[in-house]
Amino acid sequence: MDKRKIALQQWVTSLYPNHHIEIEKLADDASFRRYFRIHLAGETLVAMDAPPEKEDTHSFIAIANALIARGLNAPLIQHINTQQGFLLMTDFGDDILLSRLTPDNVDGYYSLAIDALLKMQSITQASDYDIPAFNKAHIQQELDLFEQWFLGEYLNVSLSPKQKTQLQDCFEILIHGLTQQPQVFIHRDFHSRNLMILGEQSLGIIDFQDAMIGPYTYDLVSLLKDCYIEWPRNNLSTWLKYFHTHGFIQENFKQLQKDFDYCGIQRHIKVLGIFCRLSLRDKKSRYLQNLPLTLKYLRYAAEKYSELNNLSDLLRLIKLP
Repeated sequence: MDKRKIALQQWVTSLYPNHHIEIEKLADDASFRRYFRIHLAGETLVAMDAPPEKEDTHSFIAIANALIARGLNAPLIQHINTQQGFLLMTDFGDDILLSRLTPDNVDGYYSLAIDALLKMQSITQASDYDIPAFNKAHIQQELDLFEQWFLGEYLNVSLSPKQKTQLQDCFEILIHGLTQQPQVFIHRDFHSRNLMILGEQSLGIIDFQDAMIGPYTYDLVSLLKDCYIEWPRNNLSTWLKYFHTHGFIQENFKQLQKDFDYCGIQRHIKVLGIFCRLSLRDKKSRYLQNLPLTLKYLRYAAEKYSELNNLSDLLRLIKLP
């Protein structure tokens, strides 16, 4: 028996007592949250089920309102039940950007996405919610997922004391590089599965509740080096130049490229660990199919920088099952 689904239905029924209500389960995401489509007479809404002991609805509400205040398309939250961990909001449909992308239309859609990203970067606060900092401790915590879940739990690889020291030295270089970048609002999962097609010139933004203040190239990496789809490197160069031309942060292009690479290396080190944890701990094995592309991104970027040679050497030794 799904007790939370029953409780959700009871809550929605109390809000719409004179409606026939049907609840349709939507796909899970990479968290403990679940989503349901609520069918009412003539309209649909989306309900979030966020168990209070595991998920915080406060950040989702605050960030959604901050995005909307900047003229961005985030779901409008219509009803809130923080005690039970339920939200009822606008239904953006099922048309995710990933399913629509082709080599012929990607430039137009990514221009829209980068424009939205640049708007997001102007957010400095979210009502009564203090947007946390993507600081050294948090970056280190993410990097540690690589050794624990990717190397240890998934590949059954144990590093020698020397390798551990060398890897941490590379991590320190990355941490310094990320914390020295201009710090702005970052969505942290700004990619093709979290952008919805709402019209020919309109994208909806979802899954933003983990937003932080962090390096200005972080969301750009999430979008352009998407772990779910790969584009030719000349495309990435074109989109980087678009970001550089239209952005408000005045870094030279060479520095932007290095900042972008460093963010990509850190993000993909983390993602390898996250995907393996999702599979091994949370029984969501579908994410393992994205390991090869994530590792490919990581190897290519790390090999560009001599200061990360020890990381590159380690990555060359890795063979996926």
